[in-house]
Amino acid sequence: MQFFYVIRKLNDARYELRFPDFVGAKEIFTSEEEARKEAMSIFLEAVQERFENRQRIPMPSQIPDCRNSLNVPGTFRELIIQHNSSMESLGEIQDVNE
Repeated sequence: MQFFYVIRKLNDARYELRFPDFVGAKEIFTSEEEARKEAMSIFLEAVQERFENRQRIPMPSQIPDCRNSLNVPGTFRELIIQHNSSMESLGEIQDVNE
C-alpha cells in the first residue's frame, strides 16, 4: 500500500507537503529535503487523528506522475481496514473527505 504526497515550492522559498487523500494533512517546511524527512510523521499524525475521531481512513488514490510516496506495511494496512470496518458496522464512522 502506497500513499502519495505532493511537495510544492511556494513563492517565498518554502515548501508545502500535503497528502491529497487526507484533507488538511499538510505542513510548510523551509526545504524540500526537510519535507521529505517529515512526510511519514505528517502521515501518521493524519491517521492517528482519524482513528481518534472515528473518521474513515481513505484508501490511497493513484496519482499519475507522482514521484513521492510512502510504503505502508501490510500490518498497518490491515489496521486501517479493520478500523474502517469496525466503525462502519457500528454506524459511527464519519467520512471527512466527502
